[in-house]
Amino acid sequence: MTGKSLTLAVLAILFAATAVWAMGGGGGGGGGGFGVGTPVDLLMPNPPRDVAATGGDHMATISFTPPKSDGGSPITYYTVKSYPGGIEAKGDRSPIIVKGLTNGKSYSFTVTASNSVGTGLDSGPSNCVTPGE
Repeated sequence: MTGKSLTLAVLAILFAATAVWAMGGGGGGGGGGFGVGTPVDLLMPNPPRDVAATGGDHMATISFTPPKSDGGSPITYYTVKSYPGGIEAKGDRSPIIVKGLTNGKSYSFTVTASNSVGTGLDSGPSNCVTPGE
């Protein structure tokens, strides 16, 4: 085999192995003989929707709608993050209360959903609230 033919053969093998892995293995047994047993049909959840904030005294209450898809694995928790400041709070359902905010300062919030695979993308930002008003 020439160098070019060998390179093409190696690339073809790598492509075939990657395609079998990405499709969840060849046939019903999973893994396709390549030793890959990871269930590729499980994904991270979609972002939560309809994020809304209500201000309080040094806190905000964040409500949201669960994601359209949990990625095939149940959502284990949600994380709310404030902007600015990056103050986080976790919970297993809506609403989630974020404490430790500065009264008189404006904040918005995003929410992520996490499952056994990982953490999904941030939601769109909430409305802005000013705690203490």
